Amino acid sequence: MKSKSRKKRIHKKHAIILTSILLALAVVSLLAWILGTINSDQAANLGRLVTFYDRGKERVILTHAKTVRDALKDADISVIPQDKVEPAIGSSLLSSDSAIVIYRSRPVLVIDGALRQRVVTAAAAPREIAKVAGLDKLSNQDKTTFTTGDFVTDGASTVLTIKRKAIKPGKVVYVPKANALTRTKGAQYYTDKDGVVHRETYYDLPMNIVITTCGAGNSYSIRKIDGAKVDKDGYILVAANYGIYPRCSIVETSMGPGKVYDTGGFALRYPHGFDLATDWTNYDGR
Repeated sequence: MKSKSRKKRIHKKHAIILTSILLALAVVSLLAWILGTINSDQAANLGRLVTFYDRGKERVILTHAKTVRDALKDADISVIPQDKVEPAIGSSLLSSDSAIVIYRSRPVLVIDGALRQRVVTAAAAPREIAKVAGLDKLSNQDKTTFTTGDFVTDGASTVLTIKRKAIKPGKVVYVPKANALTRTKGAQYYTDKDGVVHRETYYDLPMNIVITTCGAGNSYSIRKIDGAKVDKDGYILVAANYGIYPRCSIVETSMGPGKVYDTGGFALRYPHGFDLATDWTNYDGR
């Protein structure tokens, strides 16, 4: 009898311990859920960070705006219809850390040989300005430079000079830059020598088909120093907006000179954006 009574006490004790453990686990789960709810609410209340690139300056604000238009309003930044906003002013802000680039319209004097023409445009890239001016398309060998003009004599403070001279391309020698795009960054904004801001991202797909668009017998390889996919001349393979950067045009990127071989849906939201071909995802050499 004593043995049975002792067993009952032991079973009862074990049951109490087990119940206590289950109760503790339930309390911990409830607390975790509550804390998670609080953190989610707090995160929602914090809003989003928006970085504005305007006239060569950066400005960051914290806002609850859901669209580019509302973010501009919260930042007290005015734009006129002739200005160009990227992403488009009616676009939604999709992330908690967004960027908005503003290209201000201004008079530009275009000098193309003996031709001098003044245009008012928000276009930033030489190819776009030449198109607005109704000039012949710029080739890969044409050289363009921006200088400061005299508003009194030129009617514009910005002068675009086009020198149409054929230059025989040579093998690209790449020197790594401190501000180059990396896999860790994933995406960044890079300002080229002409002041054009490009949103840079990367992708990793076989380029066997697109590599032939700039000449039969072309090939590509993986650049050992950083994993970029480059053509036989050393240009990194770039996807871009064909309307601004036609196929096979040479462009400036944070990872060195590139050549446009491809395009993508990103070009609708970021017309000046570049998607750089790399081997950063698959590491398979293609």
